[in-house]
Amino acid sequence: MSTVRLHKVKRPGGVYWFGFEQVARDADGTWLRAPIGSPWHAPHEDGTSTMPVVVLLATGRPWAAWWVGDPAGRRLEIDVCLPPSTTDDGWRYVDLELDPVWHENDGRVEIEDEDEYEESWRGGFMSADDAKLARVVAEGCAQLLRRDTEPWLRRGWELLDQA
Repeated sequence: MSTVRLHKVKRPGGVYWFGFEQVARDADGTWLRAPIGSPWHAPHEDGTSTMPVVVLLATGRPWAAWWVGDPAGRRLEIDVCLPPSTTDDGWRYVDLELDPVWHENDGRVEIEDEDEYEESWRGGFMSADDAKLARVVAEGCAQLLRRDTEPWLRRGWELLDQA
């Protein structure tokens, strides 16, 4: 296992990073895991995670999947983004704000952060092409979560349970 950072660029919010362990690489992408206590940094503060997280990334794919082990309600969040790329110390992507989310407690799927998407789009921090990509990918990922047929969806929960 190797230690990596995931840099998440939010426009206009700045660059956030999260410390992860790279636990696997397969046909679905690269799997990262952050157990409780993993470091993170935001433009306004630093801290450590209070819950385990697993992330699946792949170059060329405009989303990153986050399995979140929140004791108040586990969920799978899809960060719609410009396709992730590798860096010297891990990964980087630009967040396009819309987040399809599946909630384990009731099976509900919703697209969150519409307000952040509008702020980024209307504020000129997102191009028209990026805004269109965000909308199309968010809707497609929401449908994927509703179908629940992809094997990697279950793999993420398994890795989260090991964190």
